[in-house]
Amino acid sequence: MFGFGKNKFLGVDVGASSIKIVELEIRNGKPFLANYAWADFGAKGLNRGVNSLISSDVLPEYIKKIYKEGKFKSKNAYISIPSTGGLIVLVEFPEMSDEDLAQAIKFEAHKYVPASLDDVALSWDVINKKTKERKIFNTASPKTVNGKEKEESSKMQVLLIAAPKNKIANYEKMAKKSALSLKTIEIESFSLVRSLVGNDQRNLAVMDIGSKVCNIILVEKGIIKASRSIEAGGKELTEAIAHSMNIDEARAEKIKISGKKLLNNPESPISFPILDRIVSEARRVFSSYYKEQNEIKIDQIILTGGSSGLIGLIEYFFHNLNIPVSLGNPMGRVEYNKSVEDKLNQMKNRFSVAIGLALSGVEEKIKK
Repeated sequence: MFGFGKNKFLGVDVGASSIKIVELEIRNGKPFLANYAWADFGAKGLNRGVNSLISSDVLPEYIKKIYKEGKFKSKNAYISIPSTGGLIVLVEFPEMSDEDLAQAIKFEAHKYVPASLDDVALSWDVINKKTKERKIFNTASPKTVNGKEKEESSKMQVLLIAAPKNKIANYEKMAKKSALSLKTIEIESFSLVRSLVGNDQRNLAVMDIGSKVCNIILVEKGIIKASRSIEAGGKELTEAIAHSMNIDEARAEKIKISGKKLLNNPESPISFPILDRIVSEARRVFSSYYKEQNEIKIDQIILTGGSSGLIGLIEYFFHNLNIPVSLGNPMGRVEYNKSVEDKLNQMKNRFSVAIGLALSGVEEKIKK
């Protein structure tokens, strides 16, 4: 009634092991961190998986509890779906009008989307036109087209984005059960790039190491050019520690986040085969990118995610990929109370997706 929370925006990131919520507000025309909180699901979440959690009544109860105890103000929720739950692919089309492109995409999308187009929400970005903005998922059924394409000598690159309608519907139901006003659903790759890359014009690779999945996102001048996901994450790092030291996973998790140097340490008996898998996949993705983009090189790798702070990880990836590596800073585009700076530094990479989501609301409001 009195407009509380009107200029505040919630970013809600549901992962396999935890949920993170960030509330940003606009102060002096800039995004400001008003509140943040998280809750761990533990083994229950990891065993059930994100999709099972989203469609259950467990998650809304978590969210309502966090919201109440954290004293959040806004109900305007911006929610992500995992990169594994959607598709992001770069496609070339002859240059054409927006209307013709919409028809061409619906005609060509079946080549890239491994499902019936009736069951998929499509969105796209014409990335070589700076005035174009990414559309929100359209859940309407594709219309029939005549199959003809306008032939032009020049080409344009289109970022095709797809997600199953039933998954989107589950997130919509989850938001409603959580008493939130859903504003946007987007694939988490876009949230990560918004918080970690922003307007950086370099060629970057974002490597997001979550609890069960590692996302590798290639970004050229602020635009996503490729996004890949592999089943390898922090849970396997914890399992490697537990196996090598013959201890339970709860104790291994504490050791993982303790700040001890476990990588590149002759005195450490622990090996992490999962990291070799991540490096192998990264090399494959980078090599494909080099060929497709006429040998454009990646300037830097940005690490993020709950396991990105493992001591020695930066050096490990630099040694194996020969590309400069740094920890991401999702707070770099957000102002905050300096009294919480030390605490934020310890956990900020857990909130990269949630911050990116809330930033989308802030940016939309500022543009109006």
